Amino acid sequence: MKKRNVYQKIGVKKLQQIKNAFICTVLVVIMVVVMPIPVVSYGGENNKENTAVTVSDRKSEDFKVIGYYCGEWFDVPVEKLQSDKLTHIMYGFLIPKEDGTCKPFEEPEEIKLLIEKCHSTGTKVFVSVGGYREKDGTPLFPVFEKIGADDNLRKTFVDSIMAVVQQYGFDGVELDWEYPRYSSSADYEKTVVQLSEKLKPMGKGLSTALPGTGSTDGKNVWEALAGVTDKTLSCFDFISLMCYDLSTDPNHSPIWYANTTINYWKTYRNIPAEKLVLGMPLYARPSWQQYRFLVEMNRQYAYTDFVDTEPLKSTYNGLNTLREKTMIAMRKAGGVMLFDVNEDTYDDTSVVSMIDDTLHAMGQLDQEQINNYIWVVMDNKPLVFNPKDGMGMPFIDENNRTLVPVRKLLESIGANVSYSNDAKGKTESVDADLKGTHIKINIGSEKYSVNDKNLTMDTVAVIKDGRTYIPARAVLEAFGYDMTYSPAGRCVYATSNH
Repeated sequence: MKKRNVYQKIGVKKLQQIKNAFICTVLVVIMVVVMPIPVVSYGGENNKENTAVTVSDRKSEDFKVIGYYCGEWFDVPVEKLQSDKLTHIMYGFLIPKEDGTCKPFEEPEEIKLLIEKCHSTGTKVFVSVGGYREKDGTPLFPVFEKIGADDNLRKTFVDSIMAVVQQYGFDGVELDWEYPRYSSSADYEKTVVQLSEKLKPMGKGLSTALPGTGSTDGKNVWEALAGVTDKTLSCFDFISLMCYDLSTDPNHSPIWYANTTINYWKTYRNIPAEKLVLGMPLYARPSWQQYRFLVEMNRQYAYTDFVDTEPLKSTYNGLNTLREKTMIAMRKAGGVMLFDVNEDTYDDTSVVSMIDDTLHAMGQLDQEQINNYIWVVMDNKPLVFNPKDGMGMPFIDENNRTLVPVRKLLESIGANVSYSNDAKGKTESVDADLKGTHIKINIGSEKYSVNDKNLTMDTVAVIKDGRTYIPARAVLEAFGYDMTYSPAGRCVYATSNH
């Protein structure tokens, strides 16, 4: 679930670590008291391996990049928002009252500036209604349930929301009722239907945010999901999936959780891929450290998912994991969502920019090519391959090994590459030199040599479509790189140990 009204306004200037530690301790106490955390007992090893890529019917031009913007929580200037790289902003939060009206915004002028900026870049702005609790920690679901159960209060509530939409010029509404229960399911449906009937004739959008699930068979699903009726779901233009704050995994937002959640909605609720938006956190747990502050401590923290901060540890999603999740969304869903976009950085470690770069890299590929795409990440820097540049595309061979176009890979690390041809001009071997290490790879053979020492690998280099491909692991390990492969996002990671 999303963090709700916990932060006081936090500036962007550098914070002392002891101050961070104190703030984080206070936040954790608050969160433990007022926030229920989803417990998923069926998210075991089998779920982590549930990473098969499926063909999505998503159209690339419809891919959503959504950022929550809780302006009253932060003092980040509106001018810093990278609205040109986002399709939607969810402005939070419009707080309902028991009489069906809504509390006025604390910073109305900021909202006007935000909407003006976003509209200038073609970005839509929705108002997010509700959240889990008020700033003082009071849960909002009893207020929602009271309003939903009364015809008059419900009408007042819908009219109040519509007045705000018209006053500020919002492009739509996100109903963030956290969370519907079986007992309130019918009232939730009535509220959503009435909102939809008001919004749709005006050309305004309607969305919601719902929690993740670890269920792999559609059973034992939390009532916050199972209690949402098909009629209710049909009213939403899209659903943001809050795949974070999990309590039964070392990381509160693991990749497998994204996969099981998307699979539940597509397989067991028949929601089309384009209506599903994968939520991704920009904060850590249990420390509640923001991504931007972790990177401020050490830039390398942008590329990992764990930091041993004090007094509480930080598990989160770094750039590499978030890139993999973005690819999962491109293959299986209809977009990604960040909570909260103000927790991002504004340099080359920016998550918003990484997502934008990823979309641009995939921009000229069709859906099958996106599904089969293999990322090669060298020392945390992605090496982009495009079929139109004529340099070849990485692929997985019949031995389940990743083969990569030789020249682009090796020249990216500064190696000198040469080829030996037979009498007919056909390439027989590839030679590469880097910092005193010489590698010779024979095409079509498992034999290769490193500094004249003969070795054997478990696959072979090949020539395909006129390009020479070499096994990434054997070659890069010889040059001193540690190699890992993530099947979830189809990513090869090479980290220099020099």
